[in-house]
Amino acid sequence: MEALNREGITRMPNKRIRLSFALLPLCILTAACGGNGAGTATDAGADKSGKTPVSSEPVTLTFYMHSAGMSDDEYKRYVVEPVQKKYPNITLVMERSADKKVEDLIAAGTYPDIMTVDTYSVLKMKELEMAQELTSLAKANGFDRTKYTPTLMNVNDLYGKKGELYAIPWAAQYTALYYNKDIFDKFGVPYPKDGMTWDDVLALGRKVIGTDGNTQYYPLGSQVDAFYIYSQLSPEPLVNPATRKAQFNSEQWKTVFQLMKNITDLPNNKSGYGTGRDRFLKDKTLAMLPDWGSYASNLMTAENQGGAGMKWDLASYPTFKENPGVGPASGPFLMMVCSQSKHKQEAFQVISEIVSKENQLVIAKEGQKLPAMNDEELKKSFAANNPIMKEKNVQSIFKVKSAPIGVRTEYYDAANKPLKENLKKVAEGTMDMNTALRDAEEKANKAIQTQFGQ
Repeated sequence: MEALNREGITRMPNKRIRLSFALLPLCILTAACGGNGAGTATDAGADKSGKTPVSSEPVTLTFYMHSAGMSDDEYKRYVVEPVQKKYPNITLVMERSADKKVEDLIAAGTYPDIMTVDTYSVLKMKELEMAQELTSLAKANGFDRTKYTPTLMNVNDLYGKKGELYAIPWAAQYTALYYNKDIFDKFGVPYPKDGMTWDDVLALGRKVIGTDGNTQYYPLGSQVDAFYIYSQLSPEPLVNPATRKAQFNSEQWKTVFQLMKNITDLPNNKSGYGTGRDRFLKDKTLAMLPDWGSYASNLMTAENQGGAGMKWDLASYPTFKENPGVGPASGPFLMMVCSQSKHKQEAFQVISEIVSKENQLVIAKEGQKLPAMNDEELKKSFAANNPIMKEKNVQSIFKVKSAPIGVRTEYYDAANKPLKENLKKVAEGTMDMNTALRDAEEKANKAIQTQFGQ
């Protein structure tokens, strides 16, 4: 086996990352989890605590980054280091879907043990019969799902109505209102504050419009997909799964379309549709950018490479007056155990360690993603070890709650395409809102009929 480099990662010709840990000197046989095919665990029964004993037998697990995965650096910190510390007998081999598609794994019969997925990949794994239901493993290992943020853990309710457990969240995306302090200072306008509604932000944007020499300053952009902004008002899917008909012609979608039109209708903001990120960080001419928490990594990269060239901070994401205090549905980063795994018990042990309080604290302190565990200490510790973010108003991200995660059916792509196309036309003023929604609905229904039949 190839030697580990200083970070504990070995680069292999097939782009896989192999992690090898020393074996414990003593072997403790663990019980097979009833009905779950736990592989190397033997039927030794549970210990006095009721938990399945941990085996120290050597085992190799494949960790497959299907979607909502991690960078190599995150993988090292969030997986390698805690697992090496807790289970030195476990060897992990990491593969990415960019190198091997899930269909290729199935064709070759080389199924993974653990899979990273996003909310809507759970459905795909179920359809491929790769989704292991984890209730028995959770019980055998003393796993308490109530310790995790309900809106994240409840993604399982989209795929089962009897309390099934298919996926466990290890982190989550967040949203924020980023703003350029320099622009507000230039116009002598107070900075955005937490708890603002979209109407408040629009009103504030009207105060930071103008030019300085040849430089035009823009008030407000938005990069969060309209589907997620819609989630601030309703969890209903784009397509009714019972009728297989698009359902855009609603008051909620009219509110979202009107918001996007109001943003682009701000003075001198017409050309700003979809260009918010470039204007904020590259040109430094945008005053406010409502965006995902992942965008902060771009800002931090700029700071680490010599500075962003502006003073910036963040406030809580704007909410609708119709549903105050509710932000977009927070996308969880999830892990699943593959139903074809021969080592389900060990795979569950690895996931449990990644989502343990100790490891969740590591994730929280780095300030890149929200920890999945619902814990006040984690919230208060957010970004504590991040020299850039800890100086910002990071507690603002906890001042709006995530909207419930809605169902995304297999018809989503067919419906979303005409909806997004017509939203752009409304924002740019080339189509009125009622026509746009009606036309998008008709095109979506036609696309669904063509793709799936009736």
